[in-house]
Amino acid sequence: MAEKIRIGLPQSAFPFLPPAEKFMAYLGVPGGLSGVINQLSNRSTPSIRIDPKTVRKAVREGVSPRSFEQIKGMLDSVVSPEMYEYINSDYVKPWMETTLPQNGLSWLSITRGFHLRALTNETSETHVERFIKRRAELEMELLRNGQKIQKNSSSPEAFDECWCAYLVDFLKQHTEVEPAFLDHGFQIWALLKSGAVQPQKEQAGLLYSLYTRLRIDFYYQLLCNLSLDLIQWFKESDGIAGQEQWIIENSLFGDMVPVFDGRSLTLPFEQLMDTWRRNAAPDGGVLSWAQIAQSLPNPQGIDPEMQSLAPGQTRDDRKAAICKNKQSRLREWRQGTRPQPDQLKQFIQNLLPDGSDVSSAIMRADIAFIWGAFILDEMALFEDYGMNRAFNETLPAFELYPAYWTKYQAQAAQIVAA
Repeated sequence: MAEKIRIGLPQSAFPFLPPAEKFMAYLGVPGGLSGVINQLSNRSTPSIRIDPKTVRKAVREGVSPRSFEQIKGMLDSVVSPEMYEYINSDYVKPWMETTLPQNGLSWLSITRGFHLRALTNETSETHVERFIKRRAELEMELLRNGQKIQKNSSSPEAFDECWCAYLVDFLKQHTEVEPAFLDHGFQIWALLKSGAVQPQKEQAGLLYSLYTRLRIDFYYQLLCNLSLDLIQWFKESDGIAGQEQWIIENSLFGDMVPVFDGRSLTLPFEQLMDTWRRNAAPDGGVLSWAQIAQSLPNPQGIDPEMQSLAPGQTRDDRKAAICKNKQSRLREWRQGTRPQPDQLKQFIQNLLPDGSDVSSAIMRADIAFIWGAFILDEMALFEDYGMNRAFNETLPAFELYPAYWTKYQAQAAQIVAA
């Protein structure tokens, strides 16, 4: 059988550093590694673009050396010299050479890629980069120590016991997840792993909840570090004048924190819109959602005055239909459906008063949708296995962003005061 070469390294499902392909999907780049490669292929010249089917095959099962060289040649043509130097650096070498399933390399590459695209190669590391770098190093430490524990264990049962104890202590040191939750969750894990108890939905739900809380810990600390970077950027461009104290206390994302009222969860984009509609009415009151919806671009982007009426339709009928369409779309956006970039941009331009910083508002709306995509992805995980009760018990954890931000307020104050 001819040799096949597979692109990509084995990933870890452990949520201390979640798989980066999930994050790419939240950004609107589905397909994981193959989706990224396809996007890069679209930037290359037509003569060296690669068929998406070949890319998917290369990532999932492997391709012939000839196809691999074609993909490699395409990547070499679009990857910047600075990025190429980074992924071949001594620092990244441990992640490139290990056979351990890990997510660190993907995250390191993503954050470095964003840095090189948005900043310069000479710009110092951002708070986000430092956070990811530390997580990736800790993930590698965790995996290597797991190997050592396994090597020194006299039996699989002995390994499970030592590994579980080490893991709980590690997570207590390096996450903000409640220690009691970690203790209880891994006790259940150990019992299920040993076969001492039969798996039940309640126990499985507890483990799912534990993993969700670990992912929340990662993403909320990532958001905090992103807020520090943006505060620095806005401070240098004089974009937070008059808002300094509120930002120190709440971060740049304090007005989009999801809220659980005991029955349902309000997603970050709706929270952000709720902030924007306050004091926005002509009389200083609150705009209704129906009024907000009228800022959406017209269906199909057509000016109603330039469109012919349907048979039997009056202008009032068409106006009512357009209003209903806009309200329906806004409802979908509030529930997490991500709009097309041009629709979101037009909506915000129509909604905000003249002179507002539209680019900043679009960025915040994008972050709100990314945040919401993460929450909906977690929700789907529970729903797929019929664990709605466990998810309802986990929902309050999504409200914990302000508690995470308290750990970063001092850094924000230093940035503002500099």
